[in-house]
Amino acid sequence: MSSLLSILSEKLHIHNDNEANDIAIDHFNHSNQPYQDLFDYLLTLTETHQNNTNLITCLIQSFLQWKIQFHKNFPIPYFDQNAINNFIVKSLPIIFLKDFCEIFQIPKDYLLSLLRNLLNDPTTSSSSYKRALNIVVKFQYQREFHPSEILLPLILNNKDHFIHIFIDKNLVLEEDLLRLLNHLYENGGKKLREVLANEYYIRNQNINKKALGKLAVRFWNLFGHEQKDKYPNLANLPHKRALGYLINVKYSGNNDEKTMSDEAWNELVEVK
Repeated sequence: MSSLLSILSEKLHIHNDNEANDIAIDHFNHSNQPYQDLFDYLLTLTETHQNNTNLITCLIQSFLQWKIQFHKNFPIPYFDQNAINNFIVKSLPIIFLKDFCEIFQIPKDYLLSLLRNLLNDPTTSSSSYKRALNIVVKFQYQREFHPSEILLPLILNNKDHFIHIFIDKNLVLEEDLLRLLNHLYENGGKKLREVLANEYYIRNQNINKKALGKLAVRFWNLFGHEQKDKYPNLANLPHKRALGYLINVKYSGNNDEKTMSDEAWNELVEVK
């Protein structure tokens, strides 16, 4: 760790935050490459496995204060774009991203493009995808994405948890989800593959219809609020699934159909 980071760490450890901020401001004020210094320090702090939240906060806030206090107008130097991109999508704690983008003047369109590429890349790991979703939510960029870009793939892959992250208790996004699910279940879902192919250009998608039906029922129960006229296909879906289960298992003895737990049955018929 550099001498500056060591000094700041000591000051913060004894809760002398004001002196730590003054030391950091003085450093940036006398540096001939303050932006490079800040980036290098942040890179160092995020590469360790320690919790350096207080140090990162000190550096970022003191840098912003330095710019305001001394009216410094240093040109932002060129940074390797791969380094910046990796730092955004992999390293820097999300709570600091807004300040980081402000300091380094990263435009909204650039960040959106970076996130969109990551979210649409089939090789993106689950952890990286989750982080990208959380960044989208942090910046409140959900409405910048068409429902078919994020919600539809998550629906088809039965990713309930990621759907909840993306929606973030937003009523408008809940309606987007229900509208999409309701559309997918036109004619009881019999035209699902046709809709996917003709409207969303999704072909040869491996779809688990049972899992998809369960997901649709779950979100109808959570967000539908008995709006049967608005989402008629979803409103009818639990009854059709329950009837199909009874016919196949209870009365026909179809062993291909797994026995449903009490909890799953209650969810299906919405027992309160």
